[in-house]
Amino acid sequence: MKKECEVIRDILPLYADDACSDASREIIEEHLKECQDCAAYLEQIRASEAEDGLKEERKQVIENQARRFKRRSAAVGSATSAVFMIPILIYLVVNLISGGALSWFFVMVAGMLVAASLIVVPIIAPRDKLFWTFCAFTGSLMVLLAVCSLYTHGTWFLIAASASLFGLSVVFLPFVIKAKPLEKLVEGRKKSSIVLAVDAILFGNMMSMISLNIKSFFLTAVTALLTIAAIGLLAFEIIRKGRDK
Repeated sequence: MKKECEVIRDILPLYADDACSDASREIIEEHLKECQDCAAYLEQIRASEAEDGLKEERKQVIENQARRFKRRSAAVGSATSAVFMIPILIYLVVNLISGGALSWFFVMVAGMLVAASLIVVPIIAPRDKLFWTFCAFTGSLMVLLAVCSLYTHGTWFLIAASASLFGLSVVFLPFVIKAKPLEKLVEGRKKSSIVLAVDAILFGNMMSMISLNIKSFFLTAVTALLTIAAIGLLAFEIIRKGRDK
């Protein structure tokens, strides 16, 4: 390559952006008429700039669409929440007017929370929808069980809650544990071991609640040993990760 071509190619990007002086422009244009290689190099620069422009434009379009989707999701979520509030307000007003007790009102509110966790949360959650829906549903379900137990003066809450937690863990924990909010917690650890340990702990907790209810010493001892073993497995995973660091 000639030295003249090297000099011209150094300032071709400025020429392509129309940022060089008139004198430089004349020199470059004269050179391009005679040098096909430099002319082809200029076309490559312009094609690259056009491609970069398309990439930037596509990025802006995606960002704009994402913002619009978030705004629409927030609007739909707010509207859905308002719909859920209508029966609650109607029931509250009717109860206050009629002078009735509010016991069933709290049961209905807890039930609405369960429904909202499955409908509203997936709409308004910007990311990790499964994780936040699972957390919201589990929490609202525990609230519903507690309210129903208090309203009926029952002693079954601990059994129902522990059984529900175990069932939800068996079905959903293998998927939930992959969510981004838990990445730092489980990073470098065997997810299958963590899932197994948590399931075993919740199973032991459920069996403990049952054994306490039926007053079985043997079943209580067995479930206690199972729970201790599961906690040991979970602790081993945590300690092993700490040693690896």
